[in-house]
Amino acid sequence: MRRMSFLCMLFLGSIAACTPVTARVFLRVEPSPLPPADKTGIQDVVLLWPLQDLSVAAKLHSQGYRVFLQCESKDLAAAVVTVDRAAVTGMIVTNTAPSSQSPAAEQLRPYFAAHKSLTFRMSVPGGKQPQMKGRLVVERDGVLQVSSPSSQPWLDTNLALVRLAQSMDPGSLPIIYDFHWDTSGALPDAWHPDAQAYAVSIAEADAIRSDVTIDLPGSLQRALVADDPRAWTLWKAIIPYLDFSSHAPTERMLPVVNLGVIVDDAQASYEAINLMARHNLAFESVRPPGLTLARLSSWNSVVVFCPLNKEAVALLRNFAASGRIVIFVNTHDEFPWHSAPPLRQESRATVYSIGAGQVVEIAEPVVDPENFARDLRRLIGRERSALALWNSLTTLVTGYHEQSRPDVTLYLVNYADQPDNVQVQVKGRFTRVRLESPEEPCCVSLPFVERGGFTEFIIPALRITARVHLDSARESSAAP
Repeated sequence: MRRMSFLCMLFLGSIAACTPVTARVFLRVEPSPLPPADKTGIQDVVLLWPLQDLSVAAKLHSQGYRVFLQCESKDLAAAVVTVDRAAVTGMIVTNTAPSSQSPAAEQLRPYFAAHKSLTFRMSVPGGKQPQMKGRLVVERDGVLQVSSPSSQPWLDTNLALVRLAQSMDPGSLPIIYDFHWDTSGALPDAWHPDAQAYAVSIAEADAIRSDVTIDLPGSLQRALVADDPRAWTLWKAIIPYLDFSSHAPTERMLPVVNLGVIVDDAQASYEAINLMARHNLAFESVRPPGLTLARLSSWNSVVVFCPLNKEAVALLRNFAASGRIVIFVNTHDEFPWHSAPPLRQESRATVYSIGAGQVVEIAEPVVDPENFARDLRRLIGRERSALALWNSLTTLVTGYHEQSRPDVTLYLVNYADQPDNVQVQVKGRFTRVRLESPEEPCCVSLPFVERGGFTEFIIPALRITARVHLDSARESSAAP
């Protein structure tokens, strides 16, 4: 398909930053016994409101667990009264949709002020079980089409969901997402989900640096309490991933990104941004009020999915003139650069040359998110990306660095059921590359090469997850 192929001639590449939330894994359990925390490896458990027997929370607390209560926002007033009389660490609040008058966090702040001893989380709706699917379904001209098994497999991830949630209400509480296990195709005589499903889910939250709530099925909970050998065989395979996640760096880390996304309707733009995440396009999303000169200075490309005011358009015009690129999606507005003839005109897009850069206007919504993401990936190019994987279709990578230092930590998640040979390229000059994983305690040194300001290395057999620590040279260019 030639649509948007002209993008490959344009220019991208840089690193931007925002503050992520340190990841914690919460297990949602039944209000019934659990083995002690030092045996399960679980730190945080979630009980659903209403909680009829407060002694359940006290018992779990005495066993070493931090206990959270999950309730809907409409029940929060009643729930916190219960919490004040129970051994509960905090609250997870669901159905916190923002109103036209105030964001969700503002509606809840009176509770935060009145209950300072509690930790609060806002639950993000729409989470899905992290997994790999063999076929991709896309819509073309109103017709659903299914890819062949040889095409790139479909990865169900929550990266876009979390990034968009963070941008919709940037001043809100720490967020948490959840999902329900996909039980289709489960074998009757096997535990479901299996250990790999748990491990991938834990690893993904670690890579996104977001809290996650994972269901612990009641049947498994009861079997663990009964010391069922099969149940403990399963759970002992999960404990290393819980432990690995809990030992992730806790410093104030900033994501490594090279692409800004401006969006005002997360639902309308979700699929395009989801595919960008799936193709390892390292992006940061912001709402129009978050578009500032300081933020633009850390990007070198922008994709715009919503209308902008004149001040924002002026910022983007200057941004493009400095040698960068701006892509407007589904726009029909009049812009200042329309006074000059376009550099190039195609059936669905128009390219304008502005100073040393370009503005691309696409006059329709993204109807093929897969193709859109592929074109952006080709546009960025391996040599200009902040992060890139190649010859790896089933692995997600995210990167973070400290605000004051250019050292980079990469988080990798392999969604397939077999080890993946992962080839990685990272912008920057580094003196050491060190690998740790649940199977390889920190740290194993990896050989690497430096080419043109980029560091390249190979992870020979990524099973499910790993962290890679890149120690910077004194003159590293890894951070903006």
